[in-house]
Amino acid sequence: MGLGIRKVAIYGRVIHEDFYPYFKQMLRDLNDRGVRLACYKPFYDFLKEKCPAADYFQSFYEDEIEKDTDVLFSVGGDGTFLDSAVRVKDLGVPVLGINSGRLGFLANIAQEEIPQAINWLCAGKFEVEQRALVKFEIEDNPFASFNYALNEISILKTERSSLLKVHAYVGDEYLTTYWADGVIVATPTGSTAYSLSCGGPIVAFGCDNLIITPVSPHNLNMRPLIVPGSAEIRLIVESRSGDFMLSADSRMQTMPDNHELFISSGDFKMNVVKMPDHSYYETLRNKLNWGEDRRNKIKDKN
Repeated sequence: MGLGIRKVAIYGRVIHEDFYPYFKQMLRDLNDRGVRLACYKPFYDFLKEKCPAADYFQSFYEDEIEKDTDVLFSVGGDGTFLDSAVRVKDLGVPVLGINSGRLGFLANIAQEEIPQAINWLCAGKFEVEQRALVKFEIEDNPFASFNYALNEISILKTERSSLLKVHAYVGDEYLTTYWADGVIVATPTGSTAYSLSCGGPIVAFGCDNLIITPVSPHNLNMRPLIVPGSAEIRLIVESRSGDFMLSADSRMQTMPDNHELFISSGDFKMNVVKMPDHSYYETLRNKLNWGEDRRNKIKDKN
């Protein structure tokens, strides 16, 4: 980026008490630099009771942020970061993840890094990465206002149902029928989330792919599958209970059987702020302990 930021939107849900000092200092630093601040109204209502910071906000929003916003600060954990996609939609506003929680794989700016991050943002010394979204279409879509997800679309069994039977097609070609607790269709960004915990592969976020991962499949020869990002995936669900759970990142809704779900790569991408001293592969190593081996540590010391 060239010019520094002039307007920041703050998005969050709740933050813990031990993060209050960092949060107030962050707002103070931005305000002292002349950055205009807008706050997600439900988050502001939480802050009024727990962490007084009313003097720093000039405006508020409920749904989408204003189009002249330079950066959205997602304050919380990775779940909050995923929710921020619903706030920016297709506006192209880049999102910076401030980690007030634990792991912080997507929200990877740690508490002690916030002042430096603000320095870089105000100086325009940051990059913007584009992250692919996954798009889904279904009749009577409960998420019609934003039928996209950053991590994954999941079909899952409900608490009262047994195994699901999911018929899968890639384009017009029959792929297989999954007998499983569910099926995940993930983006490269989502390859390190739910899909990974179900045995899926790690796919670098710059790749143009979709990942189909079964959840607890009822056969030993069922493995995750990577398909081109240009593919359209069609899923048809059967269950004994007559319903299933449709999940788009952190949004969930129970749906009746016999729905066809069409899944494809999104027709726009989400912009994510990347700081100069952060790298995807370093985050893999440090946050997920990827490739952890005591022999690597011995080598680093030599």
